[in-house]
Amino acid sequence: MIDKELLEKLDQWHEDNHHQKIIQEIEGLPEELRQQYQLQGRLARALNNTGRYKDALGVLDSIREEGEQDHRWWSRRGYAYYQLDRMEEAKECFLTAQRLDPGNEDAKTFLAWMNVGPSGKANAWDGGASRKETAQGDTANGWTGGDGPARRSAKPETANGWGGQKELTGKRSKGDGGTSNWEGRGWEGTAQLETRLFGSLRFPVKEGLFQAFPLTIGGRSMVADLFIWEELARPERWEALAGLLDRLPEMYQRARERFEADYESNEVIRFFLRDQLQEMDEAPLLASLGVSSREEATPERFVQRLELRGVTVAPRPGAQEEMDCTLDFCLDPEITDQLLVFRFTQELELYDISHES
Repeated sequence: MIDKELLEKLDQWHEDNHHQKIIQEIEGLPEELRQQYQLQGRLARALNNTGRYKDALGVLDSIREEGEQDHRWWSRRGYAYYQLDRMEEAKECFLTAQRLDPGNEDAKTFLAWMNVGPSGKANAWDGGASRKETAQGDTANGWTGGDGPARRSAKPETANGWGGQKELTGKRSKGDGGTSNWEGRGWEGTAQLETRLFGSLRFPVKEGLFQAFPLTIGGRSMVADLFIWEELARPERWEALAGLLDRLPEMYQRARERFEADYESNEVIRFFLRDQLQEMDEAPLLASLGVSSREEATPERFVQRLELRGVTVAPRPGAQEEMDCTLDFCLDPEITDQLLVFRFTQELELYDISHES
């Protein structure tokens, strides 16, 4: 009979990323106790989390008879195969885990990165070299969430996060074995959005995206920063996010029509224009507007030169399950940080205009 306190201790070490301690504790137990299924499962989990994937498979093989009816056994096996780049075997393991437990988030996540649909066939898009792995796992009392994604590179590697914006680079953790806590730590993978305007977007969900893009909208060429809020781009939102970004030209046109039509009557727009025309240094202002004197620096001329500089997709304030899209217009970010901001709902309703910096 396994001591409940022992299992709780092992699971707490798992939560605290002390995987080597788990291995040492289990391997130091008497043979008869050590071979029990619950302990061997936890041992395999810890071996996976210290990068000892072949050893984890050996442990899982030793408890196959019981494990074949346990979705967690299949997930652990699939993860080891995945890290060893044995993709066909990994796929079969995750499909089996999903069949045994349709709610198994490990299986859903890894199959998505492997470009495999629920039927076992490839999806239409190709995840290719951008595949990332994260997972959710078990404790003594069930499945738990948390943080700590894993990242597969040319050589199997795990990491607790990513650095950089335009390139995905791993930051190796200093925990036991130098790897992340895979199982039991929640979903923090890599977003993969296919958009018409920005092309294929690949970025870590945990970090979000901040990247400059050249755009042509309504016959105008510009460079705009795209910011997607951290933690926002989870799989269930990919389609909605891509759809919202694809409608950026509509939002852009509505914003332009609004400030071109209402710059004399809307108090926010009037204040923004007055502030910029009065406070900006004369030389850069005139150069940006293409005029030679202050008299020619009219609100009409300023409105004509105002351009989109930033796009932000974030949770909508007061309605966190919804998203909004913010468009930042600026004369020239090299000479002014003052923005005229338009906020749209997912249904493209313009619900706020503000002056920010």
